[in-house]
Amino acid sequence: PDEPAGSADIEDSETDKAVDDIAAKESDMVLAVEDARNSKKGKPSKGGGPGWKAKLKDLFKNKWTWVGIAVLLLVVFALPLTRYKILGLLVKEPVTVTVLDSKTGTPVSSAQVTLAGDTVKTDGEGQAHLKAGLGRRTLTVSKQYYTDLSTSYFVGFKKPSQPTQLRIVATGRLVPVTVLNSITGKPLGGVDVDVKNTSAKTNSKGVATIALPTTAATYSAKLSSNGYNPATVTVQVTDQTVKANSFNLTPSGQIYFLSNASGTIDVVKSNLDGTGRKTILAGTGHEDPNSTSLLASRDWQFLVLDSKRDGTHETLTLIDTSDDKTVSFDNTTSDFQLIGWSNHYFMYDLVKSNQQVWQPGNEVIKSYDADNQQLNQLDQSQAQGDPSTAYYFQRFSNFYIVSGSLVYLTQWDTGNSISPDYTGKSNTIRAVQPNGQNKKDYLSLSPSASTFGEVALYSPQAVYFSAFDTSSNPTYYDFEDLAAKPVKLDNSIFSQTYPTWLQSPSGNQTFWTELRDGKNTLFTGNSSAGNKKQIATNSDFTPYGWFSDNYLLVSKNSSELYVIPAGGLSSGQQPLKISNYYKPARTFNGYGGGYGGQ
Repeated sequence: PDEPAGSADIEDSETDKAVDDIAAKESDMVLAVEDARNSKKGKPSKGGGPGWKAKLKDLFKNKWTWVGIAVLLLVVFALPLTRYKILGLLVKEPVTVTVLDSKTGTPVSSAQVTLAGDTVKTDGEGQAHLKAGLGRRTLTVSKQYYTDLSTSYFVGFKKPSQPTQLRIVATGRLVPVTVLNSITGKPLGGVDVDVKNTSAKTNSKGVATIALPTTAATYSAKLSSNGYNPATVTVQVTDQTVKANSFNLTPSGQIYFLSNASGTIDVVKSNLDGTGRKTILAGTGHEDPNSTSLLASRDWQFLVLDSKRDGTHETLTLIDTSDDKTVSFDNTTSDFQLIGWSNHYFMYDLVKSNQQVWQPGNEVIKSYDADNQQLNQLDQSQAQGDPSTAYYFQRFSNFYIVSGSLVYLTQWDTGNSISPDYTGKSNTIRAVQPNGQNKKDYLSLSPSASTFGEVALYSPQAVYFSAFDTSSNPTYYDFEDLAAKPVKLDNSIFSQTYPTWLQSPSGNQTFWTELRDGKNTLFTGNSSAGNKKQIATNSDFTPYGWFSDNYLLVSKNSSELYVIPAGGLSSGQQPLKISNYYKPARTFNGYGGGYGGQ
């Protein structure tokens, strides 16, 4: 067969020069060793006469022995036939081969290329990257429904300016197959297409050309790629680019949501395209349809279900999505107020139904460490006095997760007291980390002089607080970066409607909506909602959450769940529907630390 393009003659001048340099260095090394040995004094051998070891040692002490070795090396390296056989054992060079179809010139993927015992398969661009020893080698290419190719290939020091191209002859029909991302609509490279005992891999344009026998009009094929759900499709045997041979793959991962399609409120999961639907926790039929909630952590590893599964007590249940196992971690006789997720800590506030407001610990803030399945108490209310005379009690309110901490208000109130005495007590802006550490009051006011009023989460990581003295004169504070600072504001700032900024799993992006002409305009931005980008206008969709930092979850009519690219939809593209779902009346405005609350 003809030499492949890019191969070199065996008398390659650049290779010969490199080999001569190696031979010269070898000769110099041999003579240097001989000179070093002559400079040393030999030691007499033990016994009556010299043994074979002593004779061998004397032989290598002889100058002419080393001269002979040097001459032999020069002779060996001077002959091309022997120099490359020896160097081929010591020196290996990278080789790139491109395999093309002989008729169309298109890359042939998943072809098996073998050179000097090194075997690899071509990628989506038809390229194989190998390593082989110097010298002339046999290069072979084989693939199902193609004629095998065997040719001679010379591996030298000189690199070809272009990868060697080999053309192989198809014995079947060349069928073009296109694979796209079902959410973005963009081409998917590196997808394996397996059909009829052969395979191909899509290139950067999402196209693979695969040779198939013409004994049938269609064949079943399997599409697979890392990070995507595999799919079984039907390929038409045609050499034309047809819509029937364009397929979609959906990114892997599963979405969890509530559904009452069965008649009870169940926890259900499905793939991002709605396939693989499965009920993982069936409802009991006792759930409150208005208050049942399911909140997911930003990475979708954990969820918390709040429901009255026995019809009487609220129960908080953790769902680990790695195995769908559940564990109930709090079912005390209390009214729960869900605060939400901060990474893998779920935080909530409860008021005990069996304890009076004038008793200490009537209200408790807790967190649940989902990784370690550990319940933590973050704070509990204080109380003082006697219900028969006068008593004082503390309340918590306005919970926000900002700067990695839970920020909230603590305020004192009184019962049965005409002239309350708040000596030693303070109303505060307080923050605590989700694990219970670093609890601190960042602002303290006297309850007899000031009371906190309206609050606004005006950006993803900053809160405005208002306080009023006994004459209703306002003072305003900005809590940001774990610091409370006085600011000058117009009280109308609190009458504005602020969006709920949904944080991405990395925390580097936010997703929210603004109402424009009665329609939702969707935006994404950085962690502080800056550098905002409009991704939809006049939309019927509202933000629901993120799935990784690449995809957005949106809701329609509070009953339909969709997924779209984080960069927005291209012209004419439609959102990919996941499923219908059940949305209780309960919402969590301002909570952007997880998903499912909108």
